[in-house]
Amino acid sequence: MPRRGWGSRLLMAGLLAAATPSAGPGSGLQAMAAGDVTFGNPTISGIQGTGFEQDIRIDSRGRIYTSAPGTLSSGTSYLYRSLDRGQTFKWVPAAVQPQGKLPTCAGGGDTELATDRAGNLYFNDLTLLNFSTARSGDQGRTFLASCAGVAVTPVDRQWYAVDGNPMDGGSITLTFDLVPNPTPVPNPNCAVSNDLVFARSLPGAAAGLEFAPVQVLATRCDEGIMGNDEVFNYGGVTRAFVIHDNDALNQIRMARCDLVDFTASATGYANCVDTPISTFPNARTGANFPTLTIDRAGNLFAVWEQAPYAAGQVTGDTLLYYSWSKDQGNSWASPQVLPTPGLFTNVFAWPAAGDAGRVDVAFYGTPVHQSCPPCQGPDSTNGDWSLYLAQSLNFMNPTAWGQPVLAGEHFVHRGTVQTLIGGQSGDRTLGDFLQMRIGAQGEANIAYADSNSDDEFVSQAAYIRQNGGPSVFSAVGTVNGIAERFNSVQVGSHPATFDTGGVSSTNQPNLTVLGSQVSMPNATTYQIKMLVADLTSLAPKPDAGGTVLVWNTQWKLPSSTDPNGGAYFHAYMESVNGGAPTFWVGQNALQLNGGGATATYPGSTQVTGSYTAAAPGMITITVPASAVSEANPVSSVLYSVTASSMSLAAPAESVPNLGGVGGVPFNLVDVAPAYDFNPTLPTPPFQTCHEGDGDGSFQGKGGSASFHFDEDRCEDGDAETVSESDPGNANFQSTQITSVAFDDVANTVTIAGSGTDNGNPVAFTMVGAAASPGLPATFTLILTAGYIISAPLLSGGIQLH
Repeated sequence: MPRRGWGSRLLMAGLLAAATPSAGPGSGLQAMAAGDVTFGNPTISGIQGTGFEQDIRIDSRGRIYTSAPGTLSSGTSYLYRSLDRGQTFKWVPAAVQPQGKLPTCAGGGDTELATDRAGNLYFNDLTLLNFSTARSGDQGRTFLASCAGVAVTPVDRQWYAVDGNPMDGGSITLTFDLVPNPTPVPNPNCAVSNDLVFARSLPGAAAGLEFAPVQVLATRCDEGIMGNDEVFNYGGVTRAFVIHDNDALNQIRMARCDLVDFTASATGYANCVDTPISTFPNARTGANFPTLTIDRAGNLFAVWEQAPYAAGQVTGDTLLYYSWSKDQGNSWASPQVLPTPGLFTNVFAWPAAGDAGRVDVAFYGTPVHQSCPPCQGPDSTNGDWSLYLAQSLNFMNPTAWGQPVLAGEHFVHRGTVQTLIGGQSGDRTLGDFLQMRIGAQGEANIAYADSNSDDEFVSQAAYIRQNGGPSVFSAVGTVNGIAERFNSVQVGSHPATFDTGGVSSTNQPNLTVLGSQVSMPNATTYQIKMLVADLTSLAPKPDAGGTVLVWNTQWKLPSSTDPNGGAYFHAYMESVNGGAPTFWVGQNALQLNGGGATATYPGSTQVTGSYTAAAPGMITITVPASAVSEANPVSSVLYSVTASSMSLAAPAESVPNLGGVGGVPFNLVDVAPAYDFNPTLPTPPFQTCHEGDGDGSFQGKGGSASFHFDEDRCEDGDAETVSESDPGNANFQSTQITSVAFDDVANTVTIAGSGTDNGNPVAFTMVGAAASPGLPATFTLILTAGYIISAPLLSGGIQLH
């Protein structure tokens, strides 16, 4: 959708039940109830960039990618990657730090991602005149790119749907809007509305870079704005679908085409139809896109926002409506209100389906009604907006919906939200959508934005993953994910590299973050610690990316009264050219980047601290609570505490934070997983050599199964490895371990990486839980090939201390 300018402030089962913080004021619903869907700690996916309408894809090996546009004037958009199942994110290696520009043509408008079954990554960046398209075969280290992906112009709002491997017989269906009077297919009757089209990727080397001539869909010149597209194979006939509204915003429709060979159709599509889903002459949609998903049985599920409307004004609440089709979109069930009790204004719904009838719907909601006048729906609803997830295990039964659960711990935005329903008169900080994908366990993975900070007009990119409750895959039953972490996190040894322009540095031991923790030695002081692989020298290596090194810990502190919703605070140790360190605290800021912005973390107050010149070494920062206080915080909890290491060209505080603008752009080197600090819970000490061994048997899918893992090379010198044998089902051996996280409160270890299962390459996540009073030790293994097991041990044991 076209963007406003900078002047408009619009640039852009839980495994641990104890002491879960309350949802806080303004959340609308209780955080969670027993048996509901539960979530882990929110991850800051955009430590450097922004979170304005962040999208998300998960590839066949479990790697997670998200992207967010910068601005058209900057020509830059941001592409993030996680190799540890969403526990940490950095820009893809191809991005040039510290600004984040990819080796693609100008962009900065809307962004879109796709992955295929071969692990290729596709990126699309809007310029309005055309699409900058790119493809990577090495997980974002290098890209092939095109400056003009389609043969028409001007264009707007793109979405991708992938069929198979576009490099090997498959294709990408790109849907977008031709804005009025496009060339080279001008239509003089389209003076004020869009044309909805499909464009199919060309085969072979051009896949994802160049697209065939467009296939016009729907009624010419009666297009509002489309939502996402999807493809599905029905018994040998592959069909592409796109959901959209009409120009008057009072109808939801579904366009559909068959994918055919280019020898049969120049566009690669045939038999196109456009079918109404719902018509509502006394209501209005557009908050902001209708969206769709297709379950594994081929049933279509559509969801959209709708508000009563008359005489140019919204006359009631903005609610979610949905419908479904069991016959490939030929006919649709009567629309139903998706129940969101206690929430009266809801926007940006995004669905993701699993097995037949099983669906998750993520959305932003608030318990506040619109203000009237001006009666503009979400655009005049000044509330606290939170991220929610609603789930149905049979969406064809209107009574099968569970109560929406709070997915993001706390509200993520204070103010109004800009929508088409309200005439685009609200606050556009959150962009136009959030996005969700389903992972290997049938769990929800959500990319969203959090704007509660001094720079409220530039939201931070965030990600959260379901860790408990029902899966949308019936064979899985219950999702078994990483427990919420409190007060501390510790990870295993790993390389920390400065990645820029497709090149990675050598390992940077003095920037390798092994752990982070927060405690309160007294009621007026926070003590922040970081465990680093080697602090015997603070000097930057020649390939560290800068002469100034920073070890930073940041956190979120929402407020019930702050007009911006709260604050992001941080504390850091800094060394210039290996010199004696200084210690600082401050709030986040931004630096303008050609009309866009990148995040910075300048200090404003110098504090005391120390470090141990050892391997591993410990950083300790003493922070007066008064220096990082926020009026009327929603709780005493510090949320999403995240430790990271950076290199800079100048001290972080050398450009002061003036009203949210300042600081020095930085190169992100390493990140630790996020956790919450709850002062009512103990903070466990770091273990410089953390035992992590497991051997034993359990009841597998094919009878007695066995496992082994060793994750404490520092203790026994043995190779770090994970293996499992489940006769007739799995024969797994790890080949690479990319992340290890110990939770000393839950007494678990989570190991992720890659390996082989019966000789075939897979990615894996393993969770080992040591025995505790009344509970046996358990072993969990998740393979991207679809194998999932979680069972108590019948023999053997797991040792984690």
